[in-house]
Amino acid sequence: MEVALTEEESAALQQALRSYLSDLRMEISDTEDREWKEGLRHEREVLEEVVSKLEASRGSSELRDAEGREVVRVVSFWWNDDGGGA
Repeated sequence: MEVALTEEESAALQQALRSYLSDLRMEISDTEDREWKEGLRHEREVLEEVVSKLEASRGSSELRDAEGREVVRVVSFWWNDDGGGA
């Protein structure tokens, strides 16, 4: 199945990721449990890599939408429907 995000949806997703990463940094600093803190750090690293990949793709795509805006195709995306976190 292919899912296409509008420019507005994409911007909202990017903002949500950045906001969550900011909150995650605060959560890491406030967490005392070492094992939990390591899990949060790993989650932060994974999400920072996702953001980096998306930012690096900017300006590199030949694809354009109907209005001529750049489109980046995400070729695979795993969605876990259990509602769980890191």
